[in-house]
Amino acid sequence: MLRKYAKGDVLAVPVGDEHVALAQIVEKLSGNILVAVFPELLGAGESVEVATAKLDEPVFLAETMDLRIKEGVWRVLGNREVSPAIPVPGYKVWVEPPGEYRRQDIHGTVGEPISADEAETLKRHKSYSPAVIETALRGLHGFGPWRAVFDELAV
Repeated sequence: MLRKYAKGDVLAVPVGDEHVALAQIVEKLSGNILVAVFPELLGAGESVEVATAKLDEPVFLAETMDLRIKEGVWRVLGNREVSPAIPVPGYKVWVEPPGEYRRQDIHGTVGEPISADEAETLKRHKSYSPAVIETALRGLHGFGPWRAVFDELAV
């Protein structure tokens, strides 16, 4: 069954059979979402008070597909405003010609040129499968190995 979702939705992301981590949709994109994932583990059946949950210090911030939400695997627990402490990232993209880095926003819009120094601080725009996020959470909590690619998800 396809489920609807919105910016600000708080999600329960499975971390094995017995635990979930909270995540929040920071930005809704075309078929994808920017999701902030929080480090605290909760019991899979534990109730969550969405209005008071601590959702301002994510461990991961990544673009991913919305498939797990639509399938109901990542359950929507409620909705609340996204913390202003969670920034929507900017990215770098190489533009040829003229052969320079430019800023790119989360929606793919390419903007002004940026300096080489600023380009060093920005990541390239990249999307990860929901399975990568789930596996990264297992690795974070010692339920599986930590892989180098997970460092790319870190805030």
